[in-house]
Amino acid sequence: MNRKLLVISFAAALFALPASAQQGSKLNGTWKLNVASSSFGQFPPPQSETDVIEINGTDFQQHVTSETARGAQSYTRACTIDGKEVSLSPDDPRAHLGAVVLSKIQCSWDGNSLVAKETANVQGAELTDTFTFSASDDAKTLTATSQIRSASISGDRKFVYDRAEGAATSSTASPMAVTPGAAAMIHTGSSTPDLSGTWKLNAEKSNFGQMPPPASQVDTIQHVEPSIKIALDQKGGMMGDMAYSESLTTDGKEATWPGMGGAEVKGMAHWEGNALVVDAKSSFQGSDVKIKETYTISADGKTLTEVSHVETSMGNFDTTNVFDKQ
Repeated sequence: MNRKLLVISFAAALFALPASAQQGSKLNGTWKLNVASSSFGQFPPPQSETDVIEINGTDFQQHVTSETARGAQSYTRACTIDGKEVSLSPDDPRAHLGAVVLSKIQCSWDGNSLVAKETANVQGAELTDTFTFSASDDAKTLTATSQIRSASISGDRKFVYDRAEGAATSSTASPMAVTPGAAAMIHTGSSTPDLSGTWKLNAEKSNFGQMPPPASQVDTIQHVEPSIKIALDQKGGMMGDMAYSESLTTDGKEATWPGMGGAEVKGMAHWEGNALVVDAKSSFQGSDVKIKETYTISADGKTLTEVSHVETSMGNFDTTNVFDKQ
């Protein structure tokens, strides 16, 4: 929708990225553990687990939430992908992975895989756990192998994750209180929310993957079903200042707008529950580019979230833009 021109620009930049950076973009996202496809060796398996991976440049974070026989736990694995081993003090937040307290961590690229080597002192002995994260070519499956080694322990594990698809959720408002989000649905006369308004990009809450964020961005949306018109005003960023507008309809009719190098972008918009989904395609330097964008509005009508998934012959990447209503 309103970011197609910029997303095509992102794809152009992706062609110039090294293989490790392209693979890094594949690792970004929300992943659900497939317990049946995983193997845990002599170690007890979790009952369920959801991970959110965020790689921004050399910054790596893996947010883990799991259910185990001992109860729920959550922690964040964080490091700098520069191949340097870092010593961690006990009061360093990066040292705490659930019940384990790390003394050292090292993260690096090994071809298209990210390797995190962790060291901890367990019962007076040094133990290392080397995690290797790899994404499938279609970026739908994440595999993390774990090699645990110490003087008394040697074991291997394999965690297989499926990419979590964005699912629209709906809520039923109480008859005594109508939220602004519900009021927006009533305004349209249907079950779809109203995206109208002036929206300012919240860069801190957004995730730009491998791409540099703009200095600022404001989107103005005029939405009267089935028509949506968006005017974008962006300052700074990879492509510099940009201002343009485009129009789409949500009835599945194809629309066309300009893309990179004069190439056309063709796309269609439709509703999936309370989420607006835009599927588009274009080409750049003879290579096909596919784009899927999903727009959702918060229950209070104050936040607009745009999730973009871009597929190219050189790799895939994802971005999440969060906008605050002005």
